[in-house]
Amino acid sequence: VGGFGVIPGWKVRRELWRVVDQFRELPARLLEPLQRWRYERTRWSLIKVHGDAAYPGQKLCVFLVYQPSRLAPSVLETLDFLSANGYATLLVANAGLTGEALSQVLSKAWRVMERPNFGYDFGGYRDALHFLDRQEFAGSHLILLNDSIWFPMLKTSRVIEHLEASPLDMTGLFLHVPARNELEKESNRLFRKRKLAEHIESYLTMIPRKTLLRREFAAFWQTYPQTRSKTLTIRRGEIGFSKAMAAAGLSIGALSRRSTFLQAVAQFSDHQLEKTLVYAAYSDAPFQAERDAILQSERGPTWRTAALEHIRRVVERRRFNASFCWATEEIFGTTFLKKHPGRIFQEGRRQFLRAVDNGDLACDNLVALEELRQRVAKDFPATDGERKE
Repeated sequence: VGGFGVIPGWKVRRELWRVVDQFRELPARLLEPLQRWRYERTRWSLIKVHGDAAYPGQKLCVFLVYQPSRLAPSVLETLDFLSANGYATLLVANAGLTGEALSQVLSKAWRVMERPNFGYDFGGYRDALHFLDRQEFAGSHLILLNDSIWFPMLKTSRVIEHLEASPLDMTGLFLHVPARNELEKESNRLFRKRKLAEHIESYLTMIPRKTLLRREFAAFWQTYPQTRSKTLTIRRGEIGFSKAMAAAGLSIGALSRRSTFLQAVAQFSDHQLEKTLVYAAYSDAPFQAERDAILQSERGPTWRTAALEHIRRVVERRRFNASFCWATEEIFGTTFLKKHPGRIFQEGRRQFLRAVDNGDLACDNLVALEELRQRVAKDFPATDGERKE
């Protein structure tokens, strides 16, 4: 169209949904200043902090959960994993915990903070960090973690060790990089726009002492505008946090990102590429049909080229860790699974489970694995014929 090329339908739909979201946010934008003012005036009377364990050492995790009705047993496994890696935990329970759940986590956590579910995960992180300021916490490492992931799926994982070893000022498990930033399509003017903000996905962020001491870090959490809007929380919190730290000159990154994934896959053997495709997950029928055709075709140089090109095109559209779980673990070993209800995540969890059951992926967190089985069974109910078999 006029030399700019045809805009893909999925991009048009994405932009339309953005406009819709902006209209949905209007009530929240109008009401939230008053809501924040009220919460700030009363928050320390609303927040309850439990526990009398000894003051933690140099490493601390703020672990946020939203499980007011029933505590998932995998939370206790995560607490054990953190402890085994030298981390005390301040568990933040948005909307509180049941009495039994509170007793369970108090046996494993340094402190438990119960708070209203105001501001989602970043609202809880903010209150926890302000509480730690009151405690004059000055450790060597701080992890911000939430229960939107199962972590770790492999209890012998060295993922925390790898996070601690990073020279970056702030590190996570997954760096979200807009496809525009990495696509090399110089002939298409659509891709000559400025780069978009890259951010660490907020379910796990490692923050070393050098960053904790930065005034920009404290300023972000002091002025962060909590909101009841999930969309605004993602924009101001998850994206805004990384954006603010990068603007302050801090180095931001993660153990996994798309470009590194593609570089590593390009070095895979044909056998590894085949496993990558066998355990691939799709929410796009054309991509799945293309994968099926590649797997059925004769192996050779042409097959390898087709497989790599297919993988590249998929991860330009969909996240690599959900689409290609086996390859992601083979390359990065980040040992987590998202609980997101989106179709690509549902498919990704099913393929992860297939790989574990076939002995192609290691998973020794049996509690999390059982929760995963239950979620997959819910997402993909068996047919009558399958039940009879």
